[in-house]
Amino acid sequence: MDPPSDFPFPFPPYEQQHRFMRELFLAIENKKLGIFESPTGTGKSLSMICGTLCWLLKHEEREKKELEEAISKLEAAIKKSDAEAGDDWLSAQGVTMKLKQEKIEARMKLEGLIKNEDRIKAIRSKKERSEKKKVYNKSKTAGPKSAENENEGPEKPTNYDDDEDILLEDDILLKTNVDIDDEDEDKENEDLYSGVKVIFCSRTHSQLSQFVSEVQRSPFSDDIRLVPLASRQNYCINDAVRKLSNLSLINERCNELLQKKSKSVATKQTANGEKVKRKKCASAGCLYNNSNNIVELSDDIITEVQDVEQLVAAGRSLSACPYFASRGAVPNSQIIVVPYNTLLHKPTRDACGVKLKDNVVLIDEAHNLLDAIAQTHSTSITGMQIAYAYSQLSQYRDKYESRFSATNLLYLNQLIYIVGKLISMLGGKPGCDPIESSRGGIDTKLYEVPNFVFQAQIDNLNIYQLLEFCTKSRLTQKLQGYSERYQPSVVIHKPTPPATGGIKSFLQQIVDDKKKIKKKVEPEPVEEKPKDQPTCNNPILPILAFITSLTSHTEDGRVVCSRQATVGKGSLKFLLLNPASQFVQVVKEARCVILAGGTMEPISEFKEQLFMAAGGDPARIVHHSFDHVIPQENILPVIFNAGPTGKQLDFSHQFRSTQSMLSELGRILINVCNVVPAGVVCFFPSYDYENLVFTHFEKTGVIEKISLKKKVFREPKKPGQVETVLSQYAAVIHQAGTGSKLSGALLFSVIGGKLSEGLNFSDDLGRCVIVVGLPYPNSQSPELQEKMKYLNEHIGEGTGQRHYEALCMRAVNQSIGRAVRHSKDYAAVLLLDHRYSRRNTTLALPSWIQASLQTQEKFGPGFAQIAKFFSAKKNS
Repeated sequence: MDPPSDFPFPFPPYEQQHRFMRELFLAIENKKLGIFESPTGTGKSLSMICGTLCWLLKHEEREKKELEEAISKLEAAIKKSDAEAGDDWLSAQGVTMKLKQEKIEARMKLEGLIKNEDRIKAIRSKKERSEKKKVYNKSKTAGPKSAENENEGPEKPTNYDDDEDILLEDDILLKTNVDIDDEDEDKENEDLYSGVKVIFCSRTHSQLSQFVSEVQRSPFSDDIRLVPLASRQNYCINDAVRKLSNLSLINERCNELLQKKSKSVATKQTANGEKVKRKKCASAGCLYNNSNNIVELSDDIITEVQDVEQLVAAGRSLSACPYFASRGAVPNSQIIVVPYNTLLHKPTRDACGVKLKDNVVLIDEAHNLLDAIAQTHSTSITGMQIAYAYSQLSQYRDKYESRFSATNLLYLNQLIYIVGKLISMLGGKPGCDPIESSRGGIDTKLYEVPNFVFQAQIDNLNIYQLLEFCTKSRLTQKLQGYSERYQPSVVIHKPTPPATGGIKSFLQQIVDDKKKIKKKVEPEPVEEKPKDQPTCNNPILPILAFITSLTSHTEDGRVVCSRQATVGKGSLKFLLLNPASQFVQVVKEARCVILAGGTMEPISEFKEQLFMAAGGDPARIVHHSFDHVIPQENILPVIFNAGPTGKQLDFSHQFRSTQSMLSELGRILINVCNVVPAGVVCFFPSYDYENLVFTHFEKTGVIEKISLKKKVFREPKKPGQVETVLSQYAAVIHQAGTGSKLSGALLFSVIGGKLSEGLNFSDDLGRCVIVVGLPYPNSQSPELQEKMKYLNEHIGEGTGQRHYEALCMRAVNQSIGRAVRHSKDYAAVLLLDHRYSRRNTTLALPSWIQASLQTQEKFGPGFAQIAKFFSAKKNS
């Protein structure tokens, strides 16, 4: 199937956009593994939508015709086979049976497509018959008068006198009907073939919402069926569940509300010493788990393109759960929109009903895909969390020891034993205070997974069964309930007396509470914990995630054991060295996989470390790099090898902190700020170096000189303050030229920080982007050294060094991409370091930068080019 000469598009596309759609169409048609690079600001998302959906709709028409033709040919072949049977009837019968089986499979596919079409038509007709009302029937008042008030009844934790709600259910592993999902319904949906689907994936929910809005304004918005999938944390509209905030706790609470069966919870000891089972009444369930309302919302999803926020509003209006409604709409969809973790994490993918087989996978913002896969399957826990988990588990066990079954007690003791051994690996003793000094001093060791399990002395336990117990017993939620009830004010970063167990702990808590009440005269001010302080709220969650990591990826993973001065400051981290191991199924099952991004260089990493390492055929891999939509005269990229005094610019670790290098940088910034209008963004390799530079500039008067022309802003470390700084930065720039003495503003940013990725400095916000040095990661990092060693051994000698270079250049390219966001935008890009002029480094820059890149050995001629560039733009 050939691509059309003209693609449906909301406006006449640029040549780059047309080429993108054409190559994307061909890649999907020919079942390729594609790497598509199109600079940010070129309408990449819209090109992906129109190119993909054009192919999908044409394929759906073709598929139905091909199935009808195949059935006709098979029927004719069966008749011919029967007629020519002759004496060799046995062989003929075998051929006939094979043909009949092929016919059955083709007919089932065709019937599935027809049934799916009929179902969609019925849903649309139902929608039209509802008097052309809006998506949500406002006349319906089936929902609760006040969800918040209603939830206060069944959703509040029940205060049982004997704490049955936070006790473990007996013999949970013997029960098989604990899964609340309707498997029969899922199986029925699986059996019904509904055609090829497009799975679109991006990093954040905001990017996914932006994609959905692009679909809404595309020519396909009225005809396409799109389902945005998200976690319960994003979709839950039950306020009593949402307040848990932690995703794992929300999942468990949701599942608990969906289980309405009366069940035995725990044993209770009577006055005569006899143990009896207690019963817990069935839960009232979730108010929004109404099957009729959920079906109605599912129908709305596939009849109108909506994003997550719109579906949440729809769910509240209909009193229907958006989470289950969106999952229910998946079989009827054409496009499934998912975040990274849904696609990359198989259990999550399966739980959402996302099938890879013969479907098209589009991954946007894929420049950091390798890191995203590694992070999704890597876990880290601190000594503080481990120590707190040990204390919490021990107190929980001691308090209810007499009421647990022997099986539950066995598994609890095993878990406590494992957590204690993790403390030992960090140089502490089980039950120790996390502020105690660790044995063995400060040290970092890397272990292969089997070696770590052996070294920790937990190799004799069945970890798989223990994890199954933790999941089915909902241990994390039980511990959360226990913690909220009996440990509401525990602050583990302060010294605490040795924990007491059982009834003593409980009685002491009551005494302490009474003392607090007597002493209290007025409310005490709430002391906010620092944002960067690790939380220990329900620490069992990261502990279980870490233990789970030890059960898989044994060849491709390492455990990093970092001992620090105190036990609490130490950490254990599972590190996935081979992201491709978790991408194999995507490569093998999907019809086509497209990685798209604004800056995908260096491409070799995606070919070697992802597609080929995941078993992809090199012949399937295609790479397309598209030009920027801006004309070359609107971009001025310059490499400066030397500063104003002629000193070579070398911001390597050895020279970047010298007085001479800092002073040379100051001279450059003063000169640049004198001729560049509006906003200048200067990127540094790290926060520490930015702080060093700023401190030097303050002492030497550089900041004072720059401030005569531009107000200086600094990127804050805390994410919550970024928006404020950006607003102030933009306000100063917009005021420039309207009576203000300033020509704009200068923003000090950090490569890899919030401002270097995901935020745009278009037009006056970024007339000049300066990159100081090359942000190479710490080559002495044990994790990086192990990663490079692994790549050299498993992919080929030199791959590790290329990975090291790629980490640096990918970060640089992301920073460069913050400027020039549309065809009429213009900016200068200044690369300050002689090392940028190396051939390999230059080739790792985006192609649209390479096309007009200048290398200046002396500062004067380069500075003259900058002045000329902006003078021409001012006069044009």
